[in-house]
Amino acid sequence: MVAFLIYLLKSSFCLTLLYGFYKLLCASTTRFSLNRWVLVGGMLTCLLLPFVSLELEHEPLVRSPFILMEEWKQPVDVISASASGMVEITQKEADYWGWLVLSMVVYLSGCAFILLQWVVGYIRLFRWISRQEYKECNGFRWVLYDIPVRPFSWGTYIVMNSQEYEKYSPVRLHEEMHCRYGHCYDNLLIQFILIFHWWNPLVWKLRYELNGVHEYQADEGVLNQDIDIKTYQLLLVRKAVGSRLYSMACGFTHSSLKKRISMMSKKRNSKWVRLRVLLAVPLAAGVVYAFARPEVKETVADYGAALQTKKQGKEKSGLMVRNTSQQRNVDNLMLDHISSEKAYVLELYCNQRNQFLFGPEKPISKKKFVDYETMMDETKKQLKDSFVKLYSEQKEEMFPIVVRIVADRNAKMGAITAAKQKLVEAYDEVRRELSKTYPQKLVNECLTPRFYYASPKAYADVPAGVADKSVPLPGYEVRFLKDNVIVGELEDFSLDELSSKIKQWCKENKAENFSVSLKVPSDASEGVVYDIKQALREGYMLCLLYTSPSPRDTR
Repeated sequence: MVAFLIYLLKSSFCLTLLYGFYKLLCASTTRFSLNRWVLVGGMLTCLLLPFVSLELEHEPLVRSPFILMEEWKQPVDVISASASGMVEITQKEADYWGWLVLSMVVYLSGCAFILLQWVVGYIRLFRWISRQEYKECNGFRWVLYDIPVRPFSWGTYIVMNSQEYEKYSPVRLHEEMHCRYGHCYDNLLIQFILIFHWWNPLVWKLRYELNGVHEYQADEGVLNQDIDIKTYQLLLVRKAVGSRLYSMACGFTHSSLKKRISMMSKKRNSKWVRLRVLLAVPLAAGVVYAFARPEVKETVADYGAALQTKKQGKEKSGLMVRNTSQQRNVDNLMLDHISSEKAYVLELYCNQRNQFLFGPEKPISKKKFVDYETMMDETKKQLKDSFVKLYSEQKEEMFPIVVRIVADRNAKMGAITAAKQKLVEAYDEVRRELSKTYPQKLVNECLTPRFYYASPKAYADVPAGVADKSVPLPGYEVRFLKDNVIVGELEDFSLDELSSKIKQWCKENKAENFSVSLKVPSDASEGVVYDIKQALREGYMLCLLYTSPSPRDTR
């Protein structure tokens, strides 16, 4: 859903640039055929450009809003804490998804309305044409009326007054030109684009410009048949009043009549004006650069550094069997829902740019680059393969399949949380699928979502975290609660201030049911949050005499 919205915004951005480019460099020229293909070719290019993938060796000097949107994920908001003194992080997922779903409902409603209007219009047009008698001439099907009727064309069908047809008037020539140039197919394209971009007023402007070019081009074709320009212009004025046409048809209309007459009288531009189109090349290159990402191959190097900080576990069936009780104190892991002493480990690594590697903990070669679009499918595949292999070897003595999350201190918590949500969904789907074939009890025990977190480390060049404990942290807020009543709170605090307040509040409120809530910004880094957690842990151990605090930490 989010990927589609990002594509929509990218393509809309391209269409907006196309409109600006056309109005500045092409709209005033008399090279109508060129202008038409600038619009048609430009619109097709705008639909395809968001799919162009360009990887940069380094971070761009200025990060485009589109890169930021791709990295933007669910906002980390409210964090509550367990009574044991360990901080637990949660989100206001309901609000996030509520707004996202509401936006999609409004958007899809608009799409449905435009599509319905389009389909109904075409059905009316084709049903009406199919009922009429016609005569074929010059490869066209002419539907002729004895009564005055405003002429229009669609495909090979042309509707007009019989007298004007017999006189071979400029009106007849005009409609022939619409058909010869295939203007109706341009209308199909812009109508299709409008279904998805109905909310962008400049796309409607593009349709207006395209219809204008159609008229200029048809007028030019008429005048090339040795029709007197003054006679034709007077005819245009007389025909400026008429009945309403079908919106998808090409018609002899009075739209922008003044500009049409002006274009006929305007001196034809030099062929050199075509060179203006070449300016679209650097414009398209700039757009591709704006959509580009830093090269993800750097993730491998980052991960290689991360591996040097880990202890190697015992390998079994292509997966790692980790004794979690042995690792808790060694690696200061923050465990979540691990009930067994042993587990088969898959690993999700997130680097400083919020790019992911996912797969078995060992070796690296089996890990794959994943994003939010591919994470679901890859996780499902890994879980299925792991379960089937384990079942064939272990049967009734299977270990749970867990995911170890390794993050750079510069990685954003919002990115990790959004990735975790994808993993949870993958667990649920795989569990439902495998329960149809394997014992449900084993499936549930093995594939209940379980995650644990390695202490974030600075694998990148720029370490993240709290370098100076006396410097305030803007956007962070902590609350201390006793019996669900707030007994103290801090905003924009420093770590030194936090440590001092912990001692004070714990001394003033001697109670076992003491808890903490923490609020962090949506762009909070793992390193900063981890440093805050460490300060809270130390405070609890000092004041509440916790010698071995619980390792459970739900994020």
